[in-house]
Formats: sequence, structure tokens, C-alpha cells
Amino acid sequence: MPVFETSSAAETRSLGRRLAASLKPGCVVAFYGALGAGKTTMIKGIAEGLGVRETVKSPSYVMATVYEGVLPVSHVDLYRVSGPEGLGSIDLEGYISEKGVCLIEWADRAEETLPEERISVHIEFSGTGRKVRIQGLEVLPD
Repeated sequence: MPVFETSSAAETRSLGRRLAASLKPGCVVAFYGALGAGKTTMIKGIAEGLGVRETVKSPSYVMATVYEGVLPVSHVDLYRVSGPEGLGSIDLEGYISEKGVCLIEWADRAEETLPEERISVHIEFSGTGRKVRIQGLEVLPD
């Protein structure tokens, strides 16, 4: 499982752009980490790498935003979901499509609903930077 260290938001975004090069239609990327760990920052990099021109914002209040790039990019934020029973307010399966990529923040709140075949990104604080572990991907392109 690849592990990366980033020391700035710019480096975290850059890592996201690298990850974007591995994504294909139907990919689900589940993000795990504490508040402020850098999940949205990395998602901004992935969106940039997939050709999204809009400014990517955390969709906490609307729970999901779909952006157009070379592939549709669904950005789902489950921060306000209080567990599996709270998922009824969002059509998570509808955002996971064969046509696009689905990026899910706070994925631990929907663990039972997520497809087995997915990429999991664990971001944690490490000194003054971040440690990023990526499961479900052998190698990250340069």
C-alpha cells in the first residue's frame, strides 16, 4: 500500500492530481481522516487532474456536488450523516456511476454501502504535514 508524506496543501493537491491519472469511469475513492486532515484539499487536486474547471468546495451542506471534467466527478461529503441510518437522505448509489468517478469524504459513515472494489485514502496528521495511505492501488503514476 503506497504511503506518502505531504508538507503543504499544494503537495496534497499535487498528490491528488497524480491519483487522478489512475482513475477510470466507475471508480469510487473513499476518504478517511479527521476534520481538517486534507480530504477536500486532495479532492481538489483529483478534480483538477480530471479537468474540472470549477472551484471545488466542500459540499457539507448539500452533501453532494457533481462537476464536469473529462469524466463526471461526484463529490460526496457524509460529514452530516450520523451513520448508516442517515444515508436515506442521499442517493449514494446514484452518485456511484459507471460513467464517472465518485469521491466520498467521511466514507466510514457509509462503509456497508460502499462497493468492495474501491480505492481508500487515509489521511492523518504527521508532525507539521500529512501522511497519506492509499489502499486498492498498486502504484501511483508520476
